[in-house]
Amino acid sequence: MTHDGFHGVFPYLVSPIDEQGRVKEPALTRLVNDLIDAGVHGLTPLGSTGEFAYLNREQRRGIVEVVVRATRRRVPVVAGIAATTIADAVEQVKAYDAVGVDGVL
Repeated sequence: MTHDGFHGVFPYLVSPIDEQGRVKEPALTRLVNDLIDAGVHGLTPLGSTGEFAYLNREQRRGIVEVVVRATRRRVPVVAGIAATTIADAVEQVKAYDAVGVDGVL
């Protein structure tokens, strides 16, 4: 999918996690599909409402992977980066780029 720049509505997604700390993939996939069906222009996992501060590296990457896969390239995905060091931020950018995000914030 080619994007001619970002525009429109990019909601920040909640991050559904079960009691064992696993990403609730069916719930997140359903949310992605519902939002796309409602007409959003893109999605932002791990934005300020995504509980990113309470998730570990594996959980954050899992959230991003599920969202990218669920969009099926119908809309762009711009993942949130939260880090206290530049090295950690760069590591997150590389990890999210590897799973196919269209941008980071």
